Amino acid sequence: MIRKDTAWLMAIAVFAVGYLLLFEREHTEEAPTVPKLLTTFNPSKIQAIEITYNGTNTIRAAQSGEQWHLERPLPYPAMPEGPNKLISQLRTLTPLNYRETMGSPEEFGFAPPRVAIRLEQPDQDIELQLGDFTPLEDKLYARTPGRPGVFTVSRQLLNFLPFTANYWRDQHLLHLSRANQLEVDHIQIKSGPRQLTLQQSTNEIWHISQPQPTKRANQTLITKTLINLWNWNVVDFVSDDPKVDLQPYGLQSPEAELILSRGTNRLAAVQFGHSPTNQPGMVYARLLQHTNVVIIPKPWLTNLRAPVWDYSDHHLMDSFDPGAESLQRINISAGDSFSLEQSTNGMWQISSPSKLPADEELVFALLGRLRNMEAVSREREVVGDFSAFGLAQPTAQYTLLQRGGTNAILGQISFGAPAGETSEELFARRFDEDSVYRVRAVERQLLPAYSYQLRQRRFWDFPAKAVTKITLTQGEQSLELLRNQDGEWTRTGQSLTDDQREKIPTALGALGRLQAARWTARGADKLATYEIIQRKKSVTLELQHNGQTLTRKIQFGKQSELFNYFAFATDPLEQEAVVFECPLNTYNACEIILFPLLTPALQNSGTDQ
Repeated sequence: MIRKDTAWLMAIAVFAVGYLLLFEREHTEEAPTVPKLLTTFNPSKIQAIEITYNGTNTIRAAQSGEQWHLERPLPYPAMPEGPNKLISQLRTLTPLNYRETMGSPEEFGFAPPRVAIRLEQPDQDIELQLGDFTPLEDKLYARTPGRPGVFTVSRQLLNFLPFTANYWRDQHLLHLSRANQLEVDHIQIKSGPRQLTLQQSTNEIWHISQPQPTKRANQTLITKTLINLWNWNVVDFVSDDPKVDLQPYGLQSPEAELILSRGTNRLAAVQFGHSPTNQPGMVYARLLQHTNVVIIPKPWLTNLRAPVWDYSDHHLMDSFDPGAESLQRINISAGDSFSLEQSTNGMWQISSPSKLPADEELVFALLGRLRNMEAVSREREVVGDFSAFGLAQPTAQYTLLQRGGTNAILGQISFGAPAGETSEELFARRFDEDSVYRVRAVERQLLPAYSYQLRQRRFWDFPAKAVTKITLTQGEQSLELLRNQDGEWTRTGQSLTDDQREKIPTALGALGRLQAARWTARGADKLATYEIIQRKKSVTLELQHNGQTLTRKIQFGKQSELFNYFAFATDPLEQEAVVFECPLNTYNACEIILFPLLTPALQNSGTDQ
């Protein structure tokens, strides 16, 4: 006997089989084909797009080359992204459904169409009409004039339509093509009574032509300013009425004006008013090409109205090529008067008052500081008498001379008297201008004033095995170390440990490569200043070189601010005594390896007594 629940299951199975037999064949039949809504077209041949809403409001944009321009409801440059995206959507538009017959046009929202889109081509226009939403509001009714039936398309198409002209308007404040941007060679900035004119010469170098006299311009700042101008966007379009009352916007008497030109041909002009109420970070602007009023961000206007000094080039020396084919000589008149010469193979030497090898790293640092030195302000633009600034007879002067028979000046900076009571600034001038500037005194102090400050810093250069005798002195104590016939180091009164003998060459290697970290002061009278005499701490070496016995001695003083140690050493070039900073690692090699050898010798001496 069949149970009741089993009977129910059998009934459901019979129903399912019957449903499949009845409907499966119908579902496997091909669905009706939905015809194409729009004829195929080439996007590059579209000359214009015209969109009409409810039969009255029309937006029209036309293409010229790669540029789009609005023609209705007003002439204005258009952003190409808007028209191009709509064309792309229409080219790939696929209808979702199709009905061959349609009742009255009013039933589907076609009397008039909610939206009529016309793509204009040279041979044949393409038109698409959009009506009401379908009952579920997820689709739109669509049709093409002259064809029967009605289609449905995705409502997402509406996202690509400009419901006002502002959707497609070019948001840039300045409407210049890339070619026009590159043509700009005059920039005028009017701000109240002040007028600033930046002018580009034929060699593409900008200078300030107004206010007079002509001044060098900050090339980097002007390039940045132009980039900002090309990217200055409109926040809101306020009015397109050419007869609008300009007073409420502060444009009746503009607070500032910008004019971009090529020669005498004006390319763009913008007037700036005041800020909108409760929007201090914005400002009204009027584009004179279109006479429309817009709102733009204010910070770039503030930058645009910067003082003339900000637009000026602050460098006291033009950029130059430091290579041997260009730069031959550096003349310096400061604490000393001396010169440096660069050979044709790029080697520098101090050529006068005496010939000495120059330290290339220090020379390049000098050239870098000269090239990068900037004034903090312009004291006076045109000066007839430089004596009032201490520049008739400069306190220091640095001159670069070009290679060649004429020895033309590549650059020259002269320093004069202190500017102000604090002496934190100095007066300075260029050789090619009649202006006087202020520079930071510390900038001048970083420049070498004496020839010894540029000499080669490598003092000694010998191998550790060349040393035959070491004399250590610290205070009243001293010790001699001698190398025996087997090349081993010995100490009088007490033998050295193996560890001590093995480490001595390390200290000698550091001394054999002795190089000044920094030059400090010149003259034997300076030794006491740096406690070199008082400390009586020295290492004296005897070494064999080419059959001769040479002596090299280094005396240590106090520690410097950079943690090196001031020192004085035997100069192989036999120049005047110079105090220098001995590198900390060289000092430590002596302090850790050599000077501790004094202690056991002293203890042994006390025992013998």
